[in-house]
Formats: sequence, structure tokens, C-alpha cells
Amino acid sequence: MESTRATSAKQESDESLAAQYEISFDGRRYEFRQHHYDVFRDALHYSVAEHAKSGFLGDDAFQPSWAAAYQPTDEDESMMKLHGIAFTDGHFFYGGYRYDQLRDAIAFAADHPNL
Repeated sequence: MESTRATSAKQESDESLAAQYEISFDGRRYEFRQHHYDVFRDALHYSVAEHAKSGFLGDDAFQPSWAAAYQPTDEDESMMKLHGIAFTDGHFFYGGYRYDQLRDAIAFAADHPNL
């Protein structure tokens, strides 16, 4: 239970920092302006550096957006199990390869079974 509270507090902290530094999260990727990141700290590091630059102009149109992290559905989990596909940190893995979309991992796994 304690780790759940710590994770929740970290997420709230990340979400607050994201709003302050104009970073959005769509459930899979973090975005600062036209840049996309898999890791929040990478997005934050770049955004903080940009904000520190002389003459930096904040985006008045920015609206904080923080979606829940993507999790595969029960149907997705069944397909993943059938093909031996794993899901970790927002990515699908099969045969040593990383996929952003489950359909891509399934297509490769179907053509290359037992990797």
C-alpha cells in the first residue's frame, strides 16, 4: 500500500511540473511543443532548459493535459499471451524488438513465431 501512495504522489508531482513547464502526457508519450519523449525526465530536462533561455516566450495557448497511462485491455492481453508479447513501460516487446503498437508486434510475431 505504501508504494501505491508513493507512486501516486510521484505522479501528482510529475503532473504539476508538467503543467508548469508546458508538458503534456497522452498516456504514452510526453510532449513539449513539437518534441515527443518516452521518459518524463527527458521532457522535463529539455523544457526547463528552454524556459531558462533568455527571451523564452511561454505558450499562452497551452492547456495542461495529463492522461492516464495506457494499459492493454483484456482482449489485448489475450492476444499478447497467444503470441508471447510482453508489455513494459508503454511498449510491446517480442523477439528482442520494441513496438509502439500492439498490431505491429502481433504482425511480426505471426510471421516469426518462436523468437
